[in-house]
Amino acid sequence: MHESIAPPAATAPLLEVTRLTRVFSSRASLLGRPRTLTAVSEVDLTLHRGEVTGVVGESGCGKSTLARLVLRLLEATSGQVRFDGTDLATVPPAALRTLRRRMQMVFQDPYSSIDPRYSVRDALQEPLRVQGLAGAGADARDRVEALMAMVGLNPALVDSFPHQLSGGQKQRVGIARALALQPDFLVLDEPTASLDVSIQAQIIALLEQLQRELGLTYLFISHDLGLVRYFCRRIVVMYLGRVVEILPQPQAAPRHPYTRALMDSTFEPDPRARRTVRLLQGEIPDAFHLPPGCAYAARCPQASERCRSERPALTADGTHWLACHHPLN
Repeated sequence: MHESIAPPAATAPLLEVTRLTRVFSSRASLLGRPRTLTAVSEVDLTLHRGEVTGVVGESGCGKSTLARLVLRLLEATSGQVRFDGTDLATVPPAALRTLRRRMQMVFQDPYSSIDPRYSVRDALQEPLRVQGLAGAGADARDRVEALMAMVGLNPALVDSFPHQLSGGQKQRVGIARALALQPDFLVLDEPTASLDVSIQAQIIALLEQLQRELGLTYLFISHDLGLVRYFCRRIVVMYLGRVVEILPQPQAAPRHPYTRALMDSTFEPDPRARRTVRLLQGEIPDAFHLPPGCAYAARCPQASERCRSERPALTADGTHWLACHHPLN
């Protein structure tokens, strides 16, 4: 898909994330002290209009937390998120509700993201009611029918409840609900993770079509690097809360050892293109007690004493961003 997306306009970015950090704290137990976990640490990211950017990494690396932070569904501990020039942390609740018309989210689990008491009609009208845009009578009916047609849902399902729908149909309802307010920006939090492979392909094709027709900007969260390389124009790689590499094109050669390990572990269906998977050695660090240097050093064959004591900064090499003391050639 990345070849068919129009290049970003030479204008101000739609989304700017600067040193975004979120720390979670746990209360002390009877035998222990309070603990803190830095789920997202000093993330910098810029998205331009019409761009499809992927965020990839292992489970627990902070992808979903980042998704909620950029929409201010979670409050940041520090850092800044600017949407179309507006600092979201400074927007009062009433104004934020209006601004949310322009930024929406499609959640990972379609089975739990729709109220089981709501019919398809109710689910699609809910964001319009919240924003005071629902209308009545024929106008409301026409809006719902248009949304269903947009995502390829049979209009006969309009009065169906979630338990009567398949997983793919539920996710189409979730996408239609996100589009109800005609947003500019969608955060897609692993929208195909809980679906069968054949249904995944249909949902990705739908998202491609909507992006082309509506000019949407996507932040696509996934643990599936193969899917991200197909679907996205640029790839952000996270490890234990930090961005370790930003690939400027999906086919760019990885320079961080962790990104290389992720790519090497991707299943290749063509037997002629299969490769030997090199297993990582070492243990993942305790997220509550991260080491002082690079968090990947314990598993990295390139690691030196500098890696274990000095955290690498994310720096640019042209359009390729990397946080590594010993990058691959």
